[in-house]
Amino acid sequence: MCAQRFIVDGLARLPQFAHGGWAGDLLHVAGTLGTTEGMILADGVAGQTVAALDNMARILAEAGLGWDDVAKVDVFLADMVDSPAYNAAYGDYFADRLPVPPARITVGGCQLALDARIEMQCVAERPRPRPPVAGSLPARRALTVAHDGEELAVEVIGEGGTPLILSHGAGGNRAVWIDQVAHFATDRTVVVWDHRGFGRSTDRAGRSGPDVAVGDLLAICDELELGPVDLVGQSMGGWTALGAALARPGLARSVVLADSLGGVMTDAVAAALGERAVDLAAPDTLGLHPALDPSLARRDPARALLYQQLGTMGSAHTPTIIERLFATTHTSDDLATLGCPVLCVVGDRDPLFPPASIRAVADALPDARVTEIAGCGHSPYFEDPEVWNLVVERFLAAVGRPQ
Repeated sequence: MCAQRFIVDGLARLPQFAHGGWAGDLLHVAGTLGTTEGMILADGVAGQTVAALDNMARILAEAGLGWDDVAKVDVFLADMVDSPAYNAAYGDYFADRLPVPPARITVGGCQLALDARIEMQCVAERPRPRPPVAGSLPARRALTVAHDGEELAVEVIGEGGTPLILSHGAGGNRAVWIDQVAHFATDRTVVVWDHRGFGRSTDRAGRSGPDVAVGDLLAICDELELGPVDLVGQSMGGWTALGAALARPGLARSVVLADSLGGVMTDAVAAALGERAVDLAAPDTLGLHPALDPSLARRDPARALLYQQLGTMGSAHTPTIIERLFATTHTSDDLATLGCPVLCVVGDRDPLFPPASIRAVADALPDARVTEIAGCGHSPYFEDPEVWNLVVERFLAAVGRPQ
């Protein structure tokens, strides 16, 4: 087993260690100080306690976890005389976050770096997928939506809740969302569809690309009388999801950009893309694909083969699609009008849109956060669906929670 380590951009650390590391389903968070912008807070142990907890929360969020997943916190005090003040700050911090705080140990008399008054570390566990809901299976119906001289293949699964619309990437069609449909349709309406030239949707005019895809998605929403909705776009589908949210204000309650630039192109995004080494040619080997990390073919060759086969269903010309994607960008003024939160999910091994480029995308959006999925390439939703589903589920639940 190889531990997956990660760092959080903008959070101070020494280069000799990572902020966190996975060992199986356990996340070990490194010793964390009460710093802001790399400087120890000068207002004593209470302020440092809150700052350290906030920094740990950032590390947990980077791993797609929260305080509910923490099994134990280890606390180190420079002097036990600070114990009452630290205990009060610690208790206040968790009062509105958890019914019962995590288990904890406190050790005093420690000489800490930077003359800090307190340092903390914790261990958290990746949550298990939720069990199947007892009772009848979700209803499913297929339909064709006519728009702009084309026929769009659409499926609606489940009912209730805020509708969730999933827009696929250039490597698949609506069938690639098998794990997401099965997960989310137990208690909400899920809509999947084929972009023009993919799956069973037509592209007679040869116009498949982000411009027409936005109109197609809006036409589907109109046909089904949907809104507001949660929009999810994988890679190419991110251009569709973000484009639709910008084109029709109020449609999107939230947007999830899954390994996607979504049409956001800044100098920082371009610089991050310029550092990548990408070969888009499909290898002539069972299970290998540019949108998958090679490890999937080794650990689950049947699943990797399925992805290869799904990508052959349709008439779309991938090089033309990619050219049209990069020719479609949003201005900073356009992005400033986005009125909903955005989750950017990315595989930590994504060679097409590496994490640095996705972080630059998030920086350009008014309200966005980034989560990396360890051990995955360009398609974590397919490579590690249990973790991807949990990350997205938590984001959607937070969006629906009163502030």
